[in-house]
Amino acid sequence: MDDYSICPIDSTYNDQMIPILKSSPINAGGLSLFFDKSPDIFEISRMKYSSCKHLGFFHNNDLKGFASMGYHDACIGGKHEKVFTLYHFYLLPEARGKHLSTGAVKLFLEDAAGKANFGYFITMKGNLPVESYIGCQRYSWAPQSGKIGELSVRSILFSLPHRNRTTYKVRNANNDDIPEIVRLLKAEHEKREFGHVFSEDSFKESLLKKGVTIEQYFLATDNTGRIRGVCLVWDCTSFRRTVILRYSSRLYPVLYIYRLLEKLMPMAPLPEEGTCFHELTITDCAAENRDRQVMHALLAEIYFRHRNRKYHFMNFGSCSNDDLLNAANGFLYQEVTSNIVLISLDPEKISIPVNLPYIDIGFL
Repeated sequence: MDDYSICPIDSTYNDQMIPILKSSPINAGGLSLFFDKSPDIFEISRMKYSSCKHLGFFHNNDLKGFASMGYHDACIGGKHEKVFTLYHFYLLPEARGKHLSTGAVKLFLEDAAGKANFGYFITMKGNLPVESYIGCQRYSWAPQSGKIGELSVRSILFSLPHRNRTTYKVRNANNDDIPEIVRLLKAEHEKREFGHVFSEDSFKESLLKKGVTIEQYFLATDNTGRIRGVCLVWDCTSFRRTVILRYSSRLYPVLYIYRLLEKLMPMAPLPEEGTCFHELTITDCAAENRDRQVMHALLAEIYFRHRNRKYHFMNFGSCSNDDLLNAANGFLYQEVTSNIVLISLDPEKISIPVNLPYIDIGFL
């Protein structure tokens, strides 16, 4: 870490952070891409967390990377607790291999001591440098950690026709539906580790923070009109986009087939290099009795309404052992899997039973 320092930063560094983000591409499946969070990289922090800590990695006075940690209330073992999340770890190539991330994690954990017993982070499967630290206590100050599940995100491609053929009807929500929406979401999240804490007031506050309307929630009802399922359909383009930097030559056959199909079906034109996918995110999901037919009805109606050449795909995700993921069966989708890693600052609580850990894919 010679000539490097780790210091707190705030939103005044936003314009310096965006180029660092763009200089940290991900290479997967023949694509080189990055998650563009311009114009304001702090927008996700304000929407999701009650408070945050941001650290910058400096070489002399030049910012070479950054990392973030946020706090939010969550359900752990059926109780409401404050937890922390480690996210936004980005370093320019010349700053890697200097143990800066380790130094940042140490500072983050010192901040969390006395505030939260548990934290978590997400890392894509195959990211070997990060995976090597899971469950490994290389330093005396390092707390216990362990993989508690996998996050599966299924990107459903808008392509072949698919309609809701279940017995459930789907409609947009209105303000009168908020008590029932909160009932369903509360019942779902209280059974899951890191589930959100729901009340009618917090739900309304979340609408304002996210900048979404109640009509963006879709409801599945039975033949009596009773609400059996809910989800939010969210276009996150204003604060997060998947930008294609390069298509590798091994993808050319796939690209050729896609361009043929888009002439025959209402599929969005393939993005050129340097531009982004247009995608929807399905989040705030709950189905009474965790009935995947209810969730499938919601997905099918959303798919039918948005199969119009505007969007490439819609993202639907949960932990990989969640049977509700099977609601995506029957659609054409691409799956990406990541590790969910628990950090415990209380050595006696690392072995808590874990039930369907919840990750909000809207904020990844």
